[in-house]
Amino acid sequence: PINVVLTYFYALLAMTSFYGSFFGLEEINCIQANLSPHAARMNLAPTHKLKAFLSSSAASFVIQLTEIFIFLAYLTFVLKIDFGAQTGFIILTTVIGSLTAISFGSFIGVFSKGQLNVKYSILIGSTMMGSFLAGLMFSEMKHIVQTKLPILAWLNPVNLLTDAFYSLYYFGVDNRYWNNIFALLIFTTLFCIFTYSVLRRRKY
Repeated sequence: PINVVLTYFYALLAMTSFYGSFFGLEEINCIQANLSPHAARMNLAPTHKLKAFLSSSAASFVIQLTEIFIFLAYLTFVLKIDFGAQTGFIILTTVIGSLTAISFGSFIGVFSKGQLNVKYSILIGSTMMGSFLAGLMFSEMKHIVQTKLPILAWLNPVNLLTDAFYSLYYFGVDNRYWNNIFALLIFTTLFCIFTYSVLRRRKY
C-alpha cells in the first residue's frame, strides 16, 4: 500500500540534497579574486585553477554527504521512517543529487553577475522555482508539468532528482529511475564543463 506521508520524506531528501548548491556557490566565491580576500590570496598561489576548483569542490562534497548521511540516520533510527529495501539506491540517489547540486551552484556562481548576495538571490530563486515545478510545494504541479510541458520536467534538475526518488518508491529500480540518474549525471558534467570554461579565461 502507498504511504502518502513517506512521499513527503522523499521530497525532503531531494530538497536537502539539492541545497548542496550553496556549497558550490561558496567555492566560486573562494576562487574568484574579485569576490573575496580569500580568493585573492588563492590566486597568488601557483596552483592551477582546475586543481583548486576540484579539490575545494571535493571537500564540499564530503561535507554535504556527511550532512545527508546524518539526516538519513535521523530519519531511519530516530523517526523510524521505513524506506524498505531501497535504502542502498536512496543513498546512491542522494550522492548523485549532491554532485549535481554542487556543480549547479558553481555554474550559477560563474555565470551570474554582481556581488555575492546577488548570486545567492539568483540561486535561491532558481532552486525554489525548480522545487515548485517539481511539485515540492504544490503536489499537482508535477503532474501538470509532465502532461502539459514534459520537456520542462527534463530540463529541471530538481524534478529529475525528485522523480528518481518517486520512481524508487512507486516502481522500484526500473528504466524510469535510471533515466533520471543518467540525466542528472549529464547535467553535472555540463555544469562542470561550463564552470571551468569560464574560470580558466578569467585573469586577475
